[in-house]
Amino acid sequence: MKIYAIATGATVALALVVAPSASAAAKEGAACKKAGQSSTVSGRKFTCVKKGSKLVWNKGVVVKSAPTASATAAASAAPAAPAMSATPMATKSAEPSKSAAPASTGYTMERVKANGTSSSCWTVINGYVYDLTKWIGSHPGGSGAITSLCGTDGTSEFLAMHRGQGKPEARLSGYALGKLEK
Repeated sequence: MKIYAIATGATVALALVVAPSASAAAKEGAACKKAGQSSTVSGRKFTCVKKGSKLVWNKGVVVKSAPTASATAAASAAPAAPAMSATPMATKSAEPSKSAAPASTGYTMERVKANGTSSSCWTVINGYVYDLTKWIGSHPGGSGAITSLCGTDGTSEFLAMHRGQGKPEARLSGYALGKLEK
């Protein structure tokens, strides 16, 4: 009887230890353990970011699927995006997947300028469009640092403050909308 009780107790303890890791799949707003950590689930790459005093998964960005032979040839002919760690600029994860006829993202500088207020704050950084509206009130440097980027190409300002810093770049990747069309 004692062996049965010990075995049952061990099974319950093991189930409690294993169950949380099985349910810890990354999804927007779910708790995560380490800022900057990333996880890919169902074709989206989620990054762990600090929101208030909590660590949570961001909304994620679409992960580019494996390229076709024609997409690989087209990519090798195009200039590379600027390299920055943990952002769509480096991974191109926010770039739409390439097919026989490239789809238009519709992210133009005109649309960015039209979203140049604190109630709809888009900016461009290294050729990618970001919606920073929800980040304005949370920015550690104050809301003015973000509102000054609304409706503009904020590349030089962002790089002047955060070049080579992984945490701001990882946070920025969670707000990516897509590649800026020329």
